Amino acid sequence: MDMKCFGCGHEMTTGRENVKYDACGLPGVTLVDVEVSRCGQCGQYEVAIPRIEELHHVMAIAVVRKSARLTPAEVRFLRTTLGWSGRELADHMGAAPETVSRWEHGRTPVGPQADRLLRLMVLHRTSPESVDLSDLKRVAAQAPADLRTRLIGGTAGWTAEATPSPS
Repeated sequence: MDMKCFGCGHEMTTGRENVKYDACGLPGVTLVDVEVSRCGQCGQYEVAIPRIEELHHVMAIAVVRKSARLTPAEVRFLRTTLGWSGRELADHMGAAPETVSRWEHGRTPVGPQADRLLRLMVLHRTSPESVDLSDLKRVAAQAPADLRTRLIGGTAGWTAEATPSPS
């Protein structure tokens, strides 16, 4: 398929690459072997992301399954995955909107009970097939830490390979 660059109009070449996925707001997310079209003239590129809703679902489950408490970026990602504003999340959790804002901006860490509640709300909304709720028992003991995630798209759908970030 011939594709023209939106920036300069030159022909783009398409191949498969691993790409950092910063658009989700989470650090450390890499899409593995996705289609990327690049312009050799101006350097513009476009990434084809199939089934993006499924991708975000897999990412949310990977975040919920990690044992360390949620980071501010993860709280924001899970809230937006739920489709809620900060005020709506606060209402659902019985917290003040200012508290949710403090969690998302890193001014106050998410407490263990609020962390578990947010995870449970995500699990309830995303109907997890493969998440063991007993994993939530480990959350309170873990300090906040970013999750490094590689997301692999295949014919059967997206899968996540999550590893803890280096300390």
